[in-house]
Amino acid sequence: MKCINCGTDNSFKERLANNRCCKACSHPFVFEPKAMSDITFSDRFFVKLIDDISANNTLKFTEQQLFYLFNQRLIKNLPSTVTEFIFIYLGLFVIIIGILSSRQTSGLFITAFGVWMVLSGMAIQDYQKKKKVKNFIVTPEQFRVYLNNWQSVNPIDGILSLSQQKSLPNSINSDITAYSFDRVVVSDSAEIANLLIANNFHFENNSAVLSIDGYPENIFDMVMQMLRRNDNLKVYVLHDASPSGVSVVNTLSNNSDWFSNSNVTIYDLGLLPRQIVNNHNPNFFTQISEDSAREAQELAFEIKQDLTKEEIAWLEAGKFVELESFTPQKLLRVISQGISKSRQAHSNGDTSTFGDYGASGDDGGSFDDCDVTIYTDDCFG
Repeated sequence: MKCINCGTDNSFKERLANNRCCKACSHPFVFEPKAMSDITFSDRFFVKLIDDISANNTLKFTEQQLFYLFNQRLIKNLPSTVTEFIFIYLGLFVIIIGILSSRQTSGLFITAFGVWMVLSGMAIQDYQKKKKVKNFIVTPEQFRVYLNNWQSVNPIDGILSLSQQKSLPNSINSDITAYSFDRVVVSDSAEIANLLIANNFHFENNSAVLSIDGYPENIFDMVMQMLRRNDNLKVYVLHDASPSGVSVVNTLSNNSDWFSNSNVTIYDLGLLPRQIVNNHNPNFFTQISEDSAREAQELAFEIKQDLTKEEIAWLEAGKFVELESFTPQKLLRVISQGISKSRQAHSNGDTSTFGDYGASGDDGGSFDDCDVTIYTDDCFG
């Protein structure tokens, strides 16, 4: 196993002899694959996770995002099940018998049967790794142990902590408060809002960033005052595909603390259940819980009327997907593409790239009792 500090290859015997430290530079090895039972991974595996999620240390990320990526990589590397093993390896054996019997007519049928078994085994393997509801290989508690052990030896600069989330300024310069923003991104969690702010999305896009629960608390009211100065404000919404997530747009458009009785245009970028139901991408980390099912069944009528029957059934089955199951690169790209699409659509006078919410859930209209116009994107990035 190679040392992540100097690249020297250390055998298991050498690692033991040096108290799990590199024989060349004495840098400690945090993880020992040979001492693991259910799952195995090395220090280099963990380094690759951090490099990938941070885009080679150029982006900040949350602990939950790293947790998801960790599990996704483990799922990808899962060994074959017994069923897959039987189909694939027994199929190969049958193919060999068929080839040896190729001079006989039955040899062709035996070979064809063997090929079918191998292809079936591969299909089962592919389904197991891409099935639409996934289970964590490692629990959050166990992952936190791994992460704490890692950081005791290799501190991670790019990971966002709760203390960092509360370290934003208490006020905004008075020269700045006289102006407004062209747009605001509203997320359904403080963690996602903080992620965008930590990666300077607000500076690079002349955009305010807020969460539906009032983050950043210290400057939230002041930012809202600034936003209300812009009659052409564009609101971009990012949320989980969950009962609480699909409720965010309704809150923004109907709550007086937000944008009811205003002229804003709201773009719901997702996650929406339809973006998952209509997309066969296996990268969606879909989970299921009884609590989520119960919350979905209790959704208000005005929220359900803007969902399809498939979406409601998906939610009421307890399924959900969290934004933090995506990397920072993906989330930043989704918002950037959403802003770009909305600009192009309006400059061309064509908003067909987005679907309209109707006053009663029908396509092609806007709410009759206010000036808020809402569009949804059927594709998540």
